[in-house]
Amino acid sequence: MYILEIIHRGILNKFESLKGTLIIGKTGIKGLNSDERLPADEFVPAAHILHNLIKGFYKPAGKPYLLSYQATESSKNYGKQIVWDDANEHRFLRIEMAPPNRENDPSKGSDIAAARYNLKHNIPFGILHKIKKGHNRVLGLGIIISERENGVFVVEPFSYKEIESFSNEEELIQNEEINTSFVAEVVQRRGQAIFRKKLLEESKQCAICGINEPSLLIASHIKPWKNSTNVERLDKFNGILLCPNHDKLFDQGLITFTDHGNIIISSLLTEKSIIKLDLIKNTCIDITNSNKKYLKWHRENCFKDQTEELTLD
Repeated sequence: MYILEIIHRGILNKFESLKGTLIIGKTGIKGLNSDERLPADEFVPAAHILHNLIKGFYKPAGKPYLLSYQATESSKNYGKQIVWDDANEHRFLRIEMAPPNRENDPSKGSDIAAARYNLKHNIPFGILHKIKKGHNRVLGLGIIISERENGVFVVEPFSYKEIESFSNEEELIQNEEINTSFVAEVVQRRGQAIFRKKLLEESKQCAICGINEPSLLIASHIKPWKNSTNVERLDKFNGILLCPNHDKLFDQGLITFTDHGNIIISSLLTEKSIIKLDLIKNTCIDITNSNKKYLKWHRENCFKDQTEELTLD
């Protein structure tokens, strides 16, 4: 697991703090020149730059990761890259981060490798929106959720403040001698609410049977809450919307799914139960590449296909 360096983390904190800020000129992004970088400040304890303003990808020399990205909406570059949630509020839903495509670009390969490094290690990075020459708006942080077959990296918003609220509460749990279970329940309830909201934005029906009554839908974690990191607990790709019956089956490890979304039914279920529970053996649900690592975990750690006593109560 990659551990953020102090300066790296400081720059990411600075991007989040500057979210919405319009920076005119280069001095607020990279300093005056190579000898006069941005000075140390309350976020970063050393001279630094946010981006080199040469091209979209910015990978610091000698580092394996992508530190920041400059998104554009100009046809001269990669076209419209930003899918807005609210453009007036500078909130994006998604960024279609096209890989470098200049034939003679010597750093093309390393830039793509850096983006893949961020994807593999769940490392966020800063986002700038180049409005026009010399005018850049800070959009905060983003995190790569997948790489498409055409090489485009899909980026969604990321917030340390949201994640760290859980870390702080979990620290409180560890230090509490009284009401520990109550505090833990509050943390999980808040997280589940955020997680469920994310899944309902993507779909409003059970992935297996199609029930579309919101009050009956459960945001089921693929990799359970207790086994997940704070990031994984809020990752919408770690979830499937299911009705109560199918959520129970999935939670108990009596059903799971392949990387292509095909249902796998445990041999522990009788044919009568399979029929009563409305399980169809050729069922296939929608799966993305980002779901696959969680499904693999579920198949290897949750799915049960041995003779053992299980209850569905």
